Amino acid sequence: MDDANANGAAGDKLLNPLHKGAKFVKIKPSKKYPRTYKLDKNNDFLTYSPSKKKASDSRRTCFARKDSYNNVNINDIKEVRTGKSTDTFKAAKVKGTHSAQCFSLVIGNNNDTVDLVATSDAVALQWVTGIRHLKKQSKHIDVKANRDKWIREFFQKADRNNDGCIDFEEVCKLLKQMNLKIDKRHVRKCFQEADTQKSRKHTGEMVDNELDAEEFVRFYSLITRRDEITALFYKYSGDDDYWEAEEFLTFMQTEQRASGRQRKELHGKWAEAVIGKYEPNPECQANQVLSLDGFNLFMMGPNGMLMNPYHDKIYQDMNQPLSHYFIASSHNTYLLEDQLKGPSSTEAYIRALQLGCRCVELDCWDGSDGDPIIYHGHTLTSKIKFRAAIEAIDAYAFATSDYPLIVSLENHCSVDQQQLMAAHMKDIFGDKLYTDPVTADMKALPSPEQLKGKILVKGKKLKADSNDDGDVSDEDEAADIEAEEVKKESKKKEKQKLDKDLSDLVVLCKSVSFKNFQHSKSTYSFYEMSSFGESKANELSKEQGKQYVDHNKWQLSRTYPGGMRTNSSNYNPVPFWNAGCQIVALNYQTAADEMDINLGKFKQNGNCGYILKPSFMRKESASFDPERPGKIKQRLSIKIISGQQLPKPPGSKEIIDPYVKVSVYGVPADCKDAKTRIIDDNGFNPNWNETKVFDIHVPELCIVRFMVRDYDKTSANDFIGQYTLPLSSMQQGYHHVPLLSKTGDSMGPATLFVKISITEPSKK
Repeated sequence: MDDANANGAAGDKLLNPLHKGAKFVKIKPSKKYPRTYKLDKNNDFLTYSPSKKKASDSRRTCFARKDSYNNVNINDIKEVRTGKSTDTFKAAKVKGTHSAQCFSLVIGNNNDTVDLVATSDAVALQWVTGIRHLKKQSKHIDVKANRDKWIREFFQKADRNNDGCIDFEEVCKLLKQMNLKIDKRHVRKCFQEADTQKSRKHTGEMVDNELDAEEFVRFYSLITRRDEITALFYKYSGDDDYWEAEEFLTFMQTEQRASGRQRKELHGKWAEAVIGKYEPNPECQANQVLSLDGFNLFMMGPNGMLMNPYHDKIYQDMNQPLSHYFIASSHNTYLLEDQLKGPSSTEAYIRALQLGCRCVELDCWDGSDGDPIIYHGHTLTSKIKFRAAIEAIDAYAFATSDYPLIVSLENHCSVDQQQLMAAHMKDIFGDKLYTDPVTADMKALPSPEQLKGKILVKGKKLKADSNDDGDVSDEDEAADIEAEEVKKESKKKEKQKLDKDLSDLVVLCKSVSFKNFQHSKSTYSFYEMSSFGESKANELSKEQGKQYVDHNKWQLSRTYPGGMRTNSSNYNPVPFWNAGCQIVALNYQTAADEMDINLGKFKQNGNCGYILKPSFMRKESASFDPERPGKIKQRLSIKIISGQQLPKPPGSKEIIDPYVKVSVYGVPADCKDAKTRIIDDNGFNPNWNETKVFDIHVPELCIVRFMVRDYDKTSANDFIGQYTLPLSSMQQGYHHVPLLSKTGDSMGPATLFVKISITEPSKK
């Protein structure tokens, strides 16, 4: 048996128990439900049925999701977590079962969970192993197979009686759900062309006017044929219906403007490899030519997406001082919602770290039982144990990135509980904790590469040969609230002592107060850093932008949202990045424009949480003022051609009237918005063919955001989807923009089709 067959057989063995199905108990915080789960035949879904089937369940559709992930798409599973580690398991207080019987499926960017208890340790292990195998497989699925999967998913939704076929009327209803408003005559023509078998495979019964799953895939391809893609293909195909390698390369060089690393890779062998990967026609593959179907699939692959695929990996120099990088950072990381009465959770730390965050915050207070806790002081937010947070951070610190993690302590604890904080961190973090002393020969912070796998503690530090350093925390957002009670609490805090054990853990991120830039330059060292509240950071970036940039060349700065943002809203992070601030902390729990910008910026460099600042923000000799950026350097032209399968807003039954808003963020001179016209009643394949032009002064700091909304005359325009990325990571030429939801999750096939051109401005 060859390796491929051996691997296939091993995979089948792992999945057999999942296909047969197994009984579980599904855990909710206050209830338990007997459930039977099994893997569907296409390995796409874990399907659900109650262990005791009720009459009301007889018409339940196989892929309904009314009860919070009853049936789970394998592609939606972000993690399989063993044991009783989720908030649901902790709240439910499951007793009488081994931890090894329990596991959780973590789903989407919000870290929703399906929490299950198996009948035995062995069954749980089988399922955990099988699902992890499926997840590993899914990373290597080809584009065509992936495309066919979500088409079959739509088919299953329409096949309400689960007989494996849908008729013409069901197809029409499904197309409406898929946001397609189209003449029935065209639908009928495509339907009849796709209805080739005229019989049901499983019965042999002759049936006209019905499609099975594979016929529906064919029907979908017919009905979604893209004129703009077809025209582009035939522009380079000559007299044939296919591209030879030379024609493929001409397209890449002429239309896609391949440059740098891409241009070096463009040769015959590259084209042949791409044809081998994307061409579905065996005859075309054998002759090493690309058909229109293959070109369609190629344009939906990494090279056809707007984001430069090379930027999905670490491509920047990671050997410069830490102060030379922007660092993905979270504020009040422990919160899941607002800052007045919202829940605190270790899950919030896990989610932030999985999103690439490299600086998390712990707001530490004395626990009533002598063990320190974390919550938002002077509020009704719930509390979690400091130790539990440290355990969660330790487990996920390097799950997404190997580069250093900064743990920022807002310390309000007594000396006794500070000692416990230090003990917990040393016990749990172990060798990951960075404790090497600063030596006399060090002139700058170590690099991310040197600090790989290390956890740095940010906080106050005792002066040499001193046991008294006044207040223990340099930063307290609650102090921004004009309340006498809080002011009194702040005064009490100033008299608190700092424990030496905790102080010793602070090495490279020693918190110091900020007076002015000259004072910092003459008084502080490279391993000392200041925190700036939102209002102060805004003032400095506008009035002393050049000095702020210079300050941030050698010392770290952290900014954080003002204390009046009790709903956990965020500020615009861009002005602080423009000033060179490295640690621009945001409320990761709040999905909005600001978090889209933050996550979009950090997409580059492999989402490792570190982005090398432009040279003019690093070199001592360079001078840069974000308020006075100088001449225009680039002209960005964005042709918004079309949209594909734009979804309806949740709960809406109407076909949408979409428009696209493009926003450029950067230095003030570069900030600009542009909108397309509104397309009536077409969310499936709207065509705009509109070009928007932006003059760019500082391209290195520019971020571009595409947002689709549904126009409504009588109410606010509903959010449909968005995608944000750095200008420097945009590919030129024709590309798809994969839309994301409010929470940053993929919206599947929903895309925009655009043409990007970046040129020097005309010289006049």
